[in-house]
Amino acid sequence: MAQNRSRDDLIRFLDYVGEKGLIPPATASARRTAASKVLAVLSDEEAGDVLQVNLDDAMSRFDNLNKHRFTPESLQAYRSRLKAALRDFHSYSENPVNFRPQGQTRSIKKVQSERPRGAVDNVKAIPSVRHDAAATMELPNVSVLPIPLRQNLTVRVVGLPFDLTPSEAKKVANIILAHALPGD
Repeated sequence: MAQNRSRDDLIRFLDYVGEKGLIPPATASARRTAASKVLAVLSDEEAGDVLQVNLDDAMSRFDNLNKHRFTPESLQAYRSRLKAALRDFHSYSENPVNFRPQGQTRSIKKVQSERPRGAVDNVKAIPSVRHDAAATMELPNVSVLPIPLRQNLTVRVVGLPFDLTPSEAKKVANIILAHALPGD
């Protein structure tokens, strides 16, 4: 069984890409729903590595177990969403640092051309970092790690387990590296 390729890992991945804005949150939510429903037909063993699942077989089993509950159009939408989720999950699993979701529907040029005349380009970002001490206190096996990056900027990494392994630390570091701008 491959590590970090389970049904639960896929669901966490879809939550992550939606929360980080790597794909539109609504798209991530639709893919998550399709993955949750369709992959629920898998045995625990099959769900251990969703990248080895035959999509056609899973969809057929899902359809057989849900006769007359979904239209052919809904089944096709679920299939398409699950296929896209698995494609991106595979890409991410192979190389988290260089991961880029496939099938982006809007380019920056298109978004810029849709702006009204006179739209302001240099909008100041407002820090939205919030540290919820109460939520952290509810997690007895995790820590909050403050990391001073530069003057007046400290990042807090929340949720690291106290028994973090070196391989897990590398995984976290690789994900953070993926968010860095080129240069420096």
